[in-house]
Amino acid sequence: MNTLKLKLILLFCLITITCIGQDCKNSKKMSKKAKKHLVDEEIIKATNFKVLFKKLTQVAIINFVKSNEGYYLSMQLSREYGRRIDIMKENPLIVQFKNDSIITLYPNKSILGKFSIPVTVEFNKPFYKVSPEQLELFASQPIGYVKIYFTSEKVSENKRGIDNIGTFFDYEILNERYQANLIDLANCILQ
Repeated sequence: MNTLKLKLILLFCLITITCIGQDCKNSKKMSKKAKKHLVDEEIIKATNFKVLFKKLTQVAIINFVKSNEGYYLSMQLSREYGRRIDIMKENPLIVQFKNDSIITLYPNKSILGKFSIPVTVEFNKPFYKVSPEQLELFASQPIGYVKIYFTSEKVSENKRGIDNIGTFFDYEILNERYQANLIDLANCILQ
């Protein structure tokens, strides 16, 4: 009986480790994509993308990248039928967690918006620098709200906000699965 119990426990542990490992593998494809942006850095690890939000004609997917220089939150923001927006080095990403903690991230370089062919979808791919302390917060708290600052005067006023920092899009993350996506990714990049 003890042998059977031991075998079942070992089997359960093996299945658990295998499943966790499959969700948190280093993505070679995402590492190659990160290398195109972070050309002077050695990419150590990159997670797969997960959805941050989907709102009508806008969607953002995110992942984390670890390089020899530190950590990054990579975002691919797509907007259907949008005007070109640029995300410059001085345009922050403000993240509010469900516990009301707020962090501000800045892109490592300016990124000009691009359009797909045919010209119907505009997209941006900024890499925001993340400190180890901020990454720990991502690993422990679900996200409730994001505010993405950008540079463009061609976006209609009813589709953007303006405050003392600049022009932004903001999104409340209501889907609980999306709220927790960064927890999974941050824990993965920390392993």
